[in-house]
Amino acid sequence: MTAPQEWTDAFHRLKFVFGEYCFYSAWFEAVELATHVTRFEGCLDATAAAVAPLLQRHGAVAIPSHPISAKPIRLKITRDYLRYVPAATIYYFIEPGTSPTEYLGRMPRKNRHELLRKLRRFTERSGGEIDLRCYRSPAEAKVFYPLACGVSRKTYQRNLLDVGLPETTEFKAQLRGEAEHGAMRGYLLFFEGTAVAYAYGAVCGDCLRFRWIGYDPAFGDLSPGIVLLHQALASAIAEARFALIDFGSGEAQYKRIFATGSVRSATVFLFRPTLRHLATVAAHCACTATSDGCSVLLGRFGFKERVKRYFRARSGMRPPRSLSRT
Repeated sequence: MTAPQEWTDAFHRLKFVFGEYCFYSAWFEAVELATHVTRFEGCLDATAAAVAPLLQRHGAVAIPSHPISAKPIRLKITRDYLRYVPAATIYYFIEPGTSPTEYLGRMPRKNRHELLRKLRRFTERSGGEIDLRCYRSPAEAKVFYPLACGVSRKTYQRNLLDVGLPETTEFKAQLRGEAEHGAMRGYLLFFEGTAVAYAYGAVCGDCLRFRWIGYDPAFGDLSPGIVLLHQALASAIAEARFALIDFGSGEAQYKRIFATGSVRSATVFLFRPTLRHLATVAAHCACTATSDGCSVLLGRFGFKERVKRYFRARSGMRPPRSLSRT
């Protein structure tokens, strides 16, 4: 493993999810490795052995994304630690280049054409402009947070998956601290004076990491999430300080559209080998296996998409409003 750039204290959770419905979260405090996934060397076992001594002072160690060449063992138990890998997926990132124009020019032609079409449509509908606002300072953070939360509450990600912008005292303190150190980047897209999409990112060294992104589904036919990301990326690249911009792990169409690179990675947690930690991890394993098994079964009989649409509809998503201008 390369020498870590920075360790940070962070709250993490194991989400107990059935299908797309999160019914319980086991929260825990951990020390988190901030080294970017593209800057790791060595295998997962070597990394775990190197960071395990931290468990003498901390209850858990979190590695949000560790590069992998093959699917790792989900649970490994040793005398020194419990190593748990709840997810293995693709990590998408951007090497932004020298300017927004240069970055856009490297995008595949098909993606670039579709993006520009959506930008033109939003511009036409919004009276000839794209109103994106960036928030960085502590004073701006106070304006950004309630507006972003208002958008987040309308998304199915928040209502069904419980992955919206956190509305906790701890997160408010974190946001304020990041703003005070110049590490906050909040973005809001407005349509006719109404916030319709948000993104929240944090600066870590020479990397900007987008942590939460969402849009109001009532404006879905305007592709506000795509429009916001384009404008936010243009703003970030224009700062000329980021060698990397990333979206974190997990599959999503917008990540594939905007990314310039990707790597297979795993989310890794190391816990002290206690009965309490073992019970929590074992329960999470069982829940995940049951959910995955049901998903495979529903897919085999052709019901998976129907069930997914049903639960998303029940999550509180509203149908798109009419956006025709009179």
